[in-house]
Amino acid sequence: MLQIDTLDLRRLRAFHLVARHGSLRLAATRLKQSIPAISAKIRKLEQELGFDLFERLPNKLVLTVTGERFLREVDGIFERAEQALSSLHTTAPEGRLTVSVGSDHAWYYAPKIRNFLNRYPHVSLSLRVYKSDEALVALDKGELDLGFGIFPELPKRIERVVVEETSLSLAYNPREIGPRRKPLGLADLARHRVIVPPHSTVTRRLIDKSMASDLDKAATLIEAPTCETAANFVEMGVGVALVHTLCMERHRSRHVMTSDLGARIGKVSFCAVHRKGATRSPLVRALLDEVRLPEA
Repeated sequence: MLQIDTLDLRRLRAFHLVARHGSLRLAATRLKQSIPAISAKIRKLEQELGFDLFERLPNKLVLTVTGERFLREVDGIFERAEQALSSLHTTAPEGRLTVSVGSDHAWYYAPKIRNFLNRYPHVSLSLRVYKSDEALVALDKGELDLGFGIFPELPKRIERVVVEETSLSLAYNPREIGPRRKPLGLADLARHRVIVPPHSTVTRRLIDKSMASDLDKAATLIEAPTCETAANFVEMGVGVALVHTLCMERHRSRHVMTSDLGARIGKVSFCAVHRKGATRSPLVRALLDEVRLPEA
């Protein structure tokens, strides 16, 4: 039986993060370890406890009844630890951050930035809307502390933290397409107007690189600045759209259906970028931690 003197808090923290946020990847990022290492810590903890904490399903971990009871106790341990650490600080942190976000991703980061500002009410924040290339230039000049967006290539002085990953999807209006036995695919683009991101965006460059031959067959191309705008066009019957799958999870409409193209183009990473050494700032670290947390 596991004794308090032999309890490994690192294993307990790995369990706590995975159980609370449902993500081995997030726990691995927070603890700066690999996903297999986090998984091994949880299995070792289960062996020491003598019972299973998770039921392991395909691509998913689900807490067992015993795991849920154990989590409630572990919550208390870490809550008290955070209170003890917070009590060491007599004043709330202050400072100023300048942050940029891509227009297509603002909806995703807005609630996370709100949570950060609620936690640090004396912090001043300047928020700018930049394209990825513009954000990298501003970071390099020292005009930004953090940039949020899609950044497949970076200058040497800039570092990247992956916040979330998404695939691309084909969005279409079933009323316009008509009855189908299977979802719309790239082979069907030849008969439709296709709504795509502007040429200036990283996502458009990824699309052009991986599916140029499919786009060449489209009846016409229409550029829309954001996935939300593209989805609205689809709903109005303007055409079909290439959009971020993550963005479409918030567009609830029976007139818009999606077909995931993940196998064709792979994953697109939503990232935070900063100058090397910027994470020495407590405020930069705190905002990075906040944006990596999934919304409850």
